[in-house]
Amino acid sequence: MEQSCAEVLILLGGGIDSSALIPFYLSRGMKVQGVHFNYGQPSAVGERRSVIALSDYYNIPVFTVDLKLPIVCVNWEYRGRNALLLLAAANVISAGPILLSIAIHAGTPYYDCSRTFLMDMARIFDGYFGGTIGIEAPFIDFTKPDIFEFCLQNEVPISLTYSCERHAESPCGECPSCKDREMLYAGYRNLQGTQSSGR
Repeated sequence: MEQSCAEVLILLGGGIDSSALIPFYLSRGMKVQGVHFNYGQPSAVGERRSVIALSDYYNIPVFTVDLKLPIVCVNWEYRGRNALLLLAAANVISAGPILLSIAIHAGTPYYDCSRTFLMDMARIFDGYFGGTIGIEAPFIDFTKPDIFEFCLQNEVPISLTYSCERHAESPCGECPSCKDREMLYAGYRNLQGTQSSGR
């Protein structure tokens, strides 16, 4: 699909990574909307709360889809999740052309966070939709710190985001998402301290 498509549907999970996609596309003058999926994840309520807050902040439409199909988590990995969510998102679109955007990024060992996965899904989408629905992952070469820096530079309201894989009301502080978030904040605090001491 041509990357000049004027409309994008972002898969929003409520965390920092997918939230950063909103200003990324708004700054390009695209029509932005989001979709949030409930697939039985323990944090679904917290994610949805965050997605609604981000929708209000950026004034973009967001809708929720209850898949009624729990995805099993094994060793913190939801196998097949990204493929399932992309296909589900494509099937709630009334008509193309439209771009689907997902916030997968570098630095993870998972197949469905890789360029190979994107190419495989693009072939599947071309087969199903004949080029009317494209897939994009603007942060595929970004690490989590890169995305965090993007958020700071573009004034993404990080306080509205939610990242936890165990709890819906408050972060557990122990799951990989919580640890990643704390690592980002720790790095930021260290950087601020270094800059302050250097003045």
